[in-house]
Amino acid sequence: MIAVTIGIGEYYKRLAIRASEAVRNMTGLETVILDDTHFVSSGLPYPHLLKLRVFDVVDDDKVMFFDSDMVCLNVWNPQRFARRDAIVAVAERLHPMVIRACRDWDIPIHEYFNAGLMMLNRNCHHDWFRETEKFVLANPGVPSYDPYDQTPLNITRHRLGLKLELIDRRYNWVGFGTGKFDYEVPVFMAHGLKPYYKFANIDFFEGRYKPPFRWHIQINEQETNHLKNQTLCLKGGHQDKSLRLNCDGTIGPPYYPGAGRYWFVHDKPDGHRLAITSETELLREFTRDNDGAWESTQELRPAAR
Repeated sequence: MIAVTIGIGEYYKRLAIRASEAVRNMTGLETVILDDTHFVSSGLPYPHLLKLRVFDVVDDDKVMFFDSDMVCLNVWNPQRFARRDAIVAVAERLHPMVIRACRDWDIPIHEYFNAGLMMLNRNCHHDWFRETEKFVLANPGVPSYDPYDQTPLNITRHRLGLKLELIDRRYNWVGFGTGKFDYEVPVFMAHGLKPYYKFANIDFFEGRYKPPFRWHIQINEQETNHLKNQTLCLKGGHQDKSLRLNCDGTIGPPYYPGAGRYWFVHDKPDGHRLAITSETELLREFTRDNDGAWESTQELRPAAR
């Protein structure tokens, strides 16, 4: 597997060099930067479309593409996620553009992924990139709310019926730094380090910015894996509600009341905790009783089958 990013122009070249160094050091992957020379020779109208030519530039059949504004913060092994028959990525946040794109193009909302990190296989995905490039060039400005490549990639993936495998957002934490919770969970790939300040990554790499990392929430991978794809029944007041714990650490839909979209199990001195979180904060924790139910002021039990 090889890791590929894009660095066009002076600023993004600096960013890509630093981001690539971090990926290489933390993952052990060889890294390639698509630069101004690649862009000029491509004949493409926009630099971000270079990702659609990845398999024309590199010889490796397995590729991890990552945006240059991502920062690899902890050691991890991308190769264990690679699939021969699936695009491996992270679900996008449910902001208005995503909701609109899913509605306009009939994409299941839980299948819309962020294109900033993708693990790909030449045999399965070269033609997909070609089809996406054709779509973008034949429909300039469509859709108007996404001038880049993310929505077209989601449209063509869905149309072609390509398999998608979503992984935990720790491997592409979009909007990192919007709440203190972001600094408490060990994140592998942060998509930017400080919202609305594009130079934060460079400042971090060059030692001028130190995010307030605490990383005290230690996720229990074994217990989390045990709950993946289970449906639990949320009991509270006079209503019961089923919650689907998806394999990528998202919830539902439906979601946990109060904008809870993510879940994981982590270790505390008194035992395991099932945590429910929003984009930016931990909303609720459940402890497991002797009968296997997860209890708080509300109660989660296995749903009836």
